[in-house]
Amino acid sequence: MGESLFLTFIGPPGCGKGTQSELLQKHFGIGRLSIGDMLREAILQQTSLGNKVDGIISEGKFISNEIVRDLIDENLDRPANAQGVVFDGYPRTIEQARALDDILGKRGEELTVALELSVSYDELVDRVTGRLIHRPSGRIYHKTFSPPKVPMKDDITGEPLTRGKDDTIENLNERLKKYKKTGLPILQYYKNKGKLVTINASLGRDYTWSMIKKTLTRLNFHKKLN
Repeated sequence: MGESLFLTFIGPPGCGKGTQSELLQKHFGIGRLSIGDMLREAILQQTSLGNKVDGIISEGKFISNEIVRDLIDENLDRPANAQGVVFDGYPRTIEQARALDDILGKRGEELTVALELSVSYDELVDRVTGRLIHRPSGRIYHKTFSPPKVPMKDDITGEPLTRGKDDTIENLNERLKKYKKTGLPILQYYKNKGKLVTINASLGRDYTWSMIKKTLTRLNFHKKLN
């Protein structure tokens, strides 16, 4: 295993992947790679890859695994990601998981751990239907678990928060169906490689974060944690 930390979260919508990714980025000093963010940035910067992506999107086509792979490969070379990366929303298929192994392998690295955040269905319903979003920044709050200081106002800007139009039980059920189809094979893939660690994320953000730190300590990354 290399010196840097590379990990991914696997879990259903509402399990807390984004929250825990932010905590890791802040406390561990690693980068965070989101496919959506990388696509938008490449387009805005008008890189050769970004122009290619822009053309594909304009034609209403899907972004191929090859382009996603190139994006990750390109972004891993940035100084901000020198200590490691948490992959946000990637991989989502076995093909992508194998591609990630190849990308890291050519750097003499490997995925440190795949963390499954396991959450009960009732808890997922509570989390998803109570979510509040600050659209300009993407900051997420929750009316019960992490409420804003002022009701329905962003803590930083004071701008209004909104509820996601897709944050309904019906939409959650559809997303869970998709997750079971794509996520479960990835869990098995990493389990077979001895990389999977499952955490009961139903017990709240702080408990989940403490278990993540314990997992990293066991993997000898504890000295870098704050």
